[in-house]
Amino acid sequence: MKHEKGFSLAEVLIACTIMLIVMGAVVQTLTDGLHATQAVTLMADTQENLRGGMNYIVRDLSMAGEGIPQGGVPITAGTVVWPGTAGKFPATWTTIPAIAPGPNLGATTTTSGNPTDTITLLYADTTLVDNTKVPPAWLSEYPINDTAVCPAGSVTTSGTSPNLTATLTFDSNACININQGNTGIHVGDLLLLQGDGTTCNQQSSQLMSFACDATSPSSGNILRTVTGVNGSVVTLAPGDAFGLNGGSLPTGDITATRIWMITYYVSNANPSAPQLMRQVNLNAANEVAEVIENMQFYYDILNPGASPPGLVAPTEQEYPAYANLPYIRDVYVQLYARSENTFTVSNQYIRNNLVTTVSTRGMDFYNEF
Repeated sequence: MKHEKGFSLAEVLIACTIMLIVMGAVVQTLTDGLHATQAVTLMADTQENLRGGMNYIVRDLSMAGEGIPQGGVPITAGTVVWPGTAGKFPATWTTIPAIAPGPNLGATTTTSGNPTDTITLLYADTTLVDNTKVPPAWLSEYPINDTAVCPAGSVTTSGTSPNLTATLTFDSNACININQGNTGIHVGDLLLLQGDGTTCNQQSSQLMSFACDATSPSSGNILRTVTGVNGSVVTLAPGDAFGLNGGSLPTGDITATRIWMITYYVSNANPSAPQLMRQVNLNAANEVAEVIENMQFYYDILNPGASPPGLVAPTEQEYPAYANLPYIRDVYVQLYARSENTFTVSNQYIRNNLVTTVSTRGMDFYNEF
């Protein structure tokens, strides 16, 4: 009888079993690899959002106070709109400090259930420079109405406080052209007007400031909103969005410095994916990080009344005492983020956080030793 070549049923079953085991191991390895890749990608996304948002905050915090009077900028109590919040600066505040904490003033995100903080920062902008002049001229280099230096410059007013309209005319030929493309003065900009009260000693060789502005006891500092720009003429009319305009101006020679008021807050407009927003003045806010569930700030505050001066315990839940606001020395920033999508294995979001400390610039010095 002729024998046929082939495999027995038992051999086929054994081979199939071995193949299934190998294929199962390979598929499991591939699945584990895909899950690991997904986890790494989700974690990388959260870290990218955290670092992107933190970089913006740290950069602005490091600039807070630049070009701002040490005690802050005077305002009329209870009238000035606070960007990023639902209302105005606290009614007791008659000055906006370089750093304005907003504990628990932000949205309560549905993904965390915790109220977020806001923070508002002030610092001078130095980007408006007229490079056609030799040497280049900065916005705040010359007093607007010093006709000895800027013959066509003037500061005029119409009406009376609190409904006063101010008109600033910059001398584009002798001093500065304020229409410098994207860096020029635009409607909605904030201008810090500083007057010396008398006749300012010319310091035209010192860029960005006048010595007499800082030392004269009669100097004034006010913040105003630009409501109109027509060539070299800037209008500061009452009824502006901030509620800053309408009051009297400083006296004497007046210099102008553009100020950025920058607010960070968490937007809950999309409850499933809250966003970290950066708002400049009252312009439309820009998203700087996605899916930020919470943002908290703590502050180290120097107590100038102590002998020697020492640090008050870090505080967050209550406003630092107003008298201490100019003495904020360190800001602790905490950002909490989650992944945009859930992790397939657990069907849960991946979460991460980032914490840093920023030492703020101080306009004064206290020896603690």
